[in-house]
Amino acid sequence: MKIMMGLLVVVLLVVGLVLSLPFLIDLNKYQDQYKPIIEESLNRKIQLQDIRLTIWPRIGTRVAGFSVLDDPGFGSGSFATLTSLDVGVKLMPLLSGKVEVEEITLRDPVITVIKNKNGVLNASTIGRKGVALPETPSRAPIPSTEGPLKILAMLAVDRVSIAGGKLTYRDLSAAKPTEYVLQDLELLLQSVRLGQTPSLHFASLVQPFNMPVKLDGTFGPLTETTDIEAINLQLGLGKTDFTITGKTVGHDATVNISSPVINTANLPIALPLHKPVDIKNLQIAAEVKGQEAKLNTLSFQLFDGQAKGQGKLIAGSDAPPFNGTVTIQGLQLGPALNAVAATQVSISGTAGADLSLQGRGFSMPDLTKALEGTGHVAVKEGKIEGVNLVQEALSILKVVGISLDDAKATAFSTIETDLAIKQGIINVQRLLMDSHDFQATGGGTIGFDQKLNLTVKLNLSQDLSQKIAGVSPVAKIALKEGRLSLPLTITGTAQAPSYGLDMKGMTGNVQEQVKKKAEEAIGGLLKGTTKPQDLKQEGQDLLKGLMGH
Repeated sequence: MKIMMGLLVVVLLVVGLVLSLPFLIDLNKYQDQYKPIIEESLNRKIQLQDIRLTIWPRIGTRVAGFSVLDDPGFGSGSFATLTSLDVGVKLMPLLSGKVEVEEITLRDPVITVIKNKNGVLNASTIGRKGVALPETPSRAPIPSTEGPLKILAMLAVDRVSIAGGKLTYRDLSAAKPTEYVLQDLELLLQSVRLGQTPSLHFASLVQPFNMPVKLDGTFGPLTETTDIEAINLQLGLGKTDFTITGKTVGHDATVNISSPVINTANLPIALPLHKPVDIKNLQIAAEVKGQEAKLNTLSFQLFDGQAKGQGKLIAGSDAPPFNGTVTIQGLQLGPALNAVAATQVSISGTAGADLSLQGRGFSMPDLTKALEGTGHVAVKEGKIEGVNLVQEALSILKVVGISLDDAKATAFSTIETDLAIKQGIINVQRLLMDSHDFQATGGGTIGFDQKLNLTVKLNLSQDLSQKIAGVSPVAKIALKEGRLSLPLTITGTAQAPSYGLDMKGMTGNVQEQVKKKAEEAIGGLLKGTTKPQDLKQEGQDLLKGLMGH
């Protein structure tokens, strides 16, 4: 009995001693030894309020009031702060003299990433000892082989987690500074060890969009460099899901992104659309080499059509240069134009296009200034709703009594044209339009501001030309080989187009026909086939027509 009581007392003493260790051992006095190691690893100064030994729920340490100061080039504030940093170690290896980290928990971290007026990120020098603050814009914070990920892998951590907190991104390089916040952070990394493939879970709420974001998957295996052999992730942005695969080698990377359907109303960016649209079966294959990003494949379905493209972009400036090609097949033009804007005139039909573009920057001022390109566009079996080109021409000529199938629409079998884009102007070249009642040719310009300046020659069918000539003396005079040609001008804007006749061209046609009539009359008099009184009557009819016009 005495032995049992003695053992119990010893156990209680041991337990009491263990429980009192956090109060007996003051780890703060060792700050001068471990702070320089952490600061050298992060390439940042740090601050610690308190550090204590913990026994429950696991043996380890707790750092309270942990702060990582910002790069001096950005200010004297904090880059990151934590309410506490808990590091738990495994008991059995510890008893044999080995330290194996089981879990690292960051509670309520507050991280602020800043892009200064020169386009440089304050995160770009973390873990990069001896690297001066760049003078040119940084495309991204490049992971260093001496950075935090390698440190975690070398420590062989079973579990790294973040509970709460927020990440703020502040862009001071734009004309109007912007700020985005990831709040309610939730992060779990497991199996962060060299040679193993960690699993990742991340969730947050993105402001100001109030959009939930979730990322799950694996990447690895981890090596002593930043090379990652395989990346397999599932990304959720609100109601939109993406599958991301790829790999990294040094500062280069390849990535593949796919999504079954993207509704533009669910995206965190505002697009210049009148109504939401669905982008289906998105496929992207890209690679990054240094500051060059190459889009090898872009493919998606839109408005029942297929779009494909490829291109290249050089990062490192506010207006990065780019070039690329786009091919569109089978796109339903009516729904596409209705999604862009509501206009008085709309075009339906099945459209295809081949475009080759180059430019710099993606804002409208940058595109207006620098975007250049050429291409070919064709629309088959469609209709221009809201206007009948022939009716517009008849109205200008004040021709009445001619009935058309649809006075408010122009049906066509084909519209095709070559395009040349430069300095905010789309030059329409070799425009050809085939319709039942006419064939049109012409060209002109369409501005990025939607201003129109087009000239189209309507070569009417013989049947329609004869009907018009029967009620219009001028039209009768202007006939050439039994057909009437009307030079129509289209000005105004895409929302409110205006129509007119090119009187110079029209006058030229009439003069040509008058000259022809005069030559025929003189020839008839010389040959004796035309009587003077008949010539007089024809001249009176001609003058009546011209004066009436």
